[in-house]
Amino acid sequence: MEDNLKLCLCAFVRNKGKTVFTENLLLMGMSMDLRWMSYSDAKAVVKAMISQGLLERSGDVIRTAFDVSGVDVPVAYRPSRELISSCVSGNVVPAPPADAPAQEQAIQPQDGPEDLMPVLMQRAVDAGMQRKDFMAQCNALSRKLGIFIEAAALYVLRDNGADIGDLTDRVYRSVRQK
Repeated sequence: MEDNLKLCLCAFVRNKGKTVFTENLLLMGMSMDLRWMSYSDAKAVVKAMISQGLLERSGDVIRTAFDVSGVDVPVAYRPSRELISSCVSGNVVPAPPADAPAQEQAIQPQDGPEDLMPVLMQRAVDAGMQRKDFMAQCNALSRKLGIFIEAAALYVLRDNGADIGDLTDRVYRSVRQK
């Protein structure tokens, strides 16, 4: 599992261009930015990376514990469902053969994406934000980063002190179905 986790971490580091992160940046990056997994699954993956010695925690900062430049990362890398589920369950998954082709992960839409904007809007109002200011910030961030409006709303809510822990998985599932 360590080789798969190392590859996953190297792909993330190459995408972000740095080796030092906050835990929140790691979790939001894997779940919302790259859309690799849900927020709760990202927690399990990061925990596995720390327990395997791939990441080191120093106060609020997490950094890579090895030189990531020596690892070849395939183009358009995505962690496998097996890796994610093994981290969630705590089981070990052997590394795939180096010559194995990358597998596409099919997304099976259920009933269509859930419309979470009313829920996110209510959370903003509960946090003391004005509706039009909230939407303006969400739209600006969505355009700036090229992300879905719901993901931008999570960043805006978080930056304004609202608790988003119970919304991250729902937003992830919603944007994943789009």
